[in-house]
Amino acid sequence: MTATLRTRFVEDLAPGDRIGYDGLKAVVHSAIPNENGEFVVRLVNSSDDTRTELLLARGTKVEIR
Repeated sequence: MTATLRTRFVEDLAPGDRIGYDGLKAVVHSAIPNENGEFVVRLVNSSDDTRTELLLARGTKVEIR
């Protein structure tokens, strides 16, 4: 049985979503648009202790874990 990969657009992320992006695994704290139309995604419990946020373009898909 194959597992279905669940994805979500960055603009649809909600606090508490467990995500995977470019090898990073983390929990979303917030996803807030900036003045350039990109989203600043603040992270908690990141698999990379040095990354506390991501900057992603509108329409970017992330994996939901």
